[in-house]
This record gives sequence, C-alpha cells and structure tokens, in this order.
Amino acid sequence: MIWYAFYIALFIVVMFGIGLYHFKHTKGADDYLIAGWNVGAIKITLTVIATWAGASIFIGSVGLGYEFGLSGYMRFALPGAFFSLLLILLFAKKLRRTKLYTVPDIFDERFGKPAGVIPAILSVCLYAAPVTAMQIVALGALFNVLFGMPLGWGVLLGWAIVYGYTMLGGLPSVIITDSIQTVVLVVGLVIMGVATWVYAGGMAEIAPAIPGTHLNPAGADPSATLIFALTIGPFYLIWQSSWQRIYAARTERVALWGNAVGIALAGFVISVIPIFIGMAARSFVPGDNVRPDSVFYIVLQDILPPYVGGILAMALMAALVSGGDSFLLQGTANLTRDLYQRHLRPDASQEKLLKMSRWGVTVIGLAALLIAFFITDIVGIYTYTLKWSAVALVLPFLAVMFWRRATRFGVITSMIAGLTATIGWELAGNPFGITEILPGYLVGAAALLLGSLLTKHAASEQVKAIWYDGLQRQYTLPGARTETGLPEAQETQLPERIDAVAADEPKSG
Repeated sequence: MIWYAFYIALFIVVMFGIGLYHFKHTKGADDYLIAGWNVGAIKITLTVIATWAGASIFIGSVGLGYEFGLSGYMRFALPGAFFSLLLILLFAKKLRRTKLYTVPDIFDERFGKPAGVIPAILSVCLYAAPVTAMQIVALGALFNVLFGMPLGWGVLLGWAIVYGYTMLGGLPSVIITDSIQTVVLVVGLVIMGVATWVYAGGMAEIAPAIPGTHLNPAGADPSATLIFALTIGPFYLIWQSSWQRIYAARTERVALWGNAVGIALAGFVISVIPIFIGMAARSFVPGDNVRPDSVFYIVLQDILPPYVGGILAMALMAALVSGGDSFLLQGTANLTRDLYQRHLRPDASQEKLLKMSRWGVTVIGLAALLIAFFITDIVGIYTYTLKWSAVALVLPFLAVMFWRRATRFGVITSMIAGLTATIGWELAGNPFGITEILPGYLVGAAALLLGSLLTKHAASEQVKAIWYDGLQRQYTLPGARTETGLPEAQETQLPERIDAVAADEPKSG
C-alpha cells in the first residue's frame, strides 16, 4: 500500500504544480480552451495519445479482450482510430481555416445561431458530463481496490482531483501533463502486458484457456462485431477532443501530422496491448461471475509486486485524469463559447470568458459527479454516449462540409429525428432484429434531405459547403489571438492576408 500511495501522491503533486503555474499565467479563454493556437507537434502527439488512453482503453479494452478476444479490438479501438484518421486527414485543414472552436460553432456560423444550440446541449449532456463521470468512477474503483476506500469516497476523491486540476490550468496545463502522462501510461501498459503474458505461461498456456473464437478477429458473431464497430466509429468524426487539438496546433502541418501520428500510435499500437492483457487473464481469472471491467484490477493486484504495481496504478490514474480533464474542457468550450458567448454575451472580453470557462468546468464537473454515482457499466455508458451523439450529429456535419443546399430546418430536423428514432427503436426492443443505429441514420438522412429540399435558406445562413467554399466567421471575439499573430478584429479586416497565411502554412511550417 505504501508504494501505491507514494506513486499516486507524487503524480498528484506534479500535476497540481503544473496546474497552479498555468492558473497564474493563463490570461484569456483562447489560452484556456485551445492553448492559444500554439502547441507543437510532439506535444500534440502526446496529448492525443493520453486522451485516447482513458478508462475505455485501460479498463474497457482489458474487459473486451477478456470477454471477446481479438474481436474486442475490432469492435472498439480500430473503428475509433479509423474514423479519427479520416477526420484528421480529410478535414483538419478545412476546419482550421474556419478559425472556429467547436462542433456547434460550425453549425452556428453556417446556419445561424439557433442551429448550434442542439449540438452544444448534446455535447454537454450526452458526452462531456457522462464520460467525465466514467473516468471519475474508474478512479473511485482504483482507490477502493488499492486502499480499501469506500467507493463513494473514492469517487469524491477522484472528482476532486480531476476537477481541481482542470479548473486551475485549462488546456495548456492539460497538454503538458498529458505529455508526461503518455510516457507513464505507455511504460505502465508495456510492463503490465509483459508481466501478464509471462504470468499466464505464454501462448502455450493461454490458448487452451480461451474460447477458440477469441483468436478470430471477427469473433463468434461477425455481424455483431461489425454492428458494434459501426455504432462506435462514426462518432469520432465529431469528437470534440480531436477538434480541440486540431485548433490548438501551431500550424496546419502540426495539426495534420501531430494528430495523425498520435491517433495511429494510440489506436493501432497502444490499444492492442490491453486486449492481449485481457486474453491472457483468461488463464488465471475465473470466468464465473467476473465483470469484464473488473479484470484490470484483478490483474493489477494478483501478478505485480507493489513497487511495480504502483507504476501501473500511477499509469492508470494518469490515463483517467487525462481523459477526465479533456472531456471537462470539451463541455466547457460548449457552454462558454457556444451557449454563453454566442447567445448571451457576444461582446464578452477574453478575461470574462476565462472566468466563465472556469465556472463551466465547475458546472460540468458537478454534473459528472452526480452521474458518477449511478454508473455501473463503463463500456455500456461509453457506447450509449457515442451512439446517440453520432446519429444526431454525423450526418449534419457531413452536410455542412459537402452540401450547399442543406438548410437550417433540415439539419435541426435531422438531429432531432435521428436521435429520437434511435432511442425509440431500442426502447421498442429492436424490431425484426435490426440494430437501432440503422433506423436512426436512415430517419436522420431522410429528415435532412426532405427538410432541406422543402425549405429555403434562412437569411442568416452562409450558403456554403466548407469543403468547397470555406466558411467566414461572422463575428469576432474581443481581443482574441489567432494563429496569424494578429488580434482577431484586425484579422477579420484582412481576409486576403488570412487566406495567404493559411495557404502558405503547410509550406512554411
């Protein structure tokens, strides 16, 4: 216990020291939410890895490997990495040139202010708060396993760590600590992977202990594996954490390559290790009455001495805090930028927005704490948040990128109809054996097409497709800095200079 306490206390002290430093040096919302457009490639890569490897990787993927084998990777990490790379490679440059911040930002600028309200609310309520709660629950379980702390008190302590650190430093401190955390969690995962494999006796002992389908990437039911992958994957096109790191990068080149390398390493390399840990655990963790999301903790306690297990505990804590701070900031950006500034105080200064951002962290943090006391299934809650967010927002996002004819009425109708159809179909018991995402996407697509074709563009719309036409911001943030180095108000007065800088960026780096 002493070793575990030492490693965790050391981690907390370093993390809060960095947070306090940035609390004193962060001057505006641009710095707090997107690190002032000024993060280099290595830090972007490391923070992407750290954000990816949260509870879903450390705990969820070990459980998926235990329950499904190789198909657990095909169900979860692979589709997430694939769609994340699509976002980066296809859309990163186009999105940065809009000079916007969030997914709702895009809808507000393209269709007028009301169109961004629904995505902002969905992002906060369906994703940011529940997934932050997921990290907090995992931290509470960690303290319970290591120190015998009652789960409720562990959840409160986990919340205090995630909330306090994020509120202090914002994204600048998150990116620095993510860089440190990435090293810790990768080292920890490798140690745990090797130790588990050796403890299990290698493949000669593991193979007889696992079902034969565990070695099949498609699993026992290939159609179920495919459906799960398609349920999870599309969400990553509109994952706000990826968008924030696209905008935080110093240049277009950094945004492209820093994010792409980070996702490739996290999704195609690091995410494989927990799957094999879960498979190896089959040989020594009894299968009766074992919850998949408890396998990680069993492995941690059973096979590693405390002085090594403490490193793993610190790595897990790093992963959970990293995920929690990123999701808190995602929701905060939606509250501060998409709801408060756009609809209540468009003339708010950077200092006022910074204060509101810290209040936003508090609001979402308290909501996450409340939700945390009702979470019992980490993988389950993550699946629902990704599925519902995707059916509501992916098709409207693609319409914004590629279809000029899309109207405000069409995209709002699509969001509501797609989400309603998905939830309704599932509540009805998935009639005819059809998974709920199929009617959700079909109804959403029909609502988008018919709603747009049968209505006219609103007067406040910019009738543009971002892929072909770009998108011009229609109002400015007082005092905001941009990647050109100009105050934002000057930048909007010099569109020809902005276009030239954006065009030269990939060449000049």
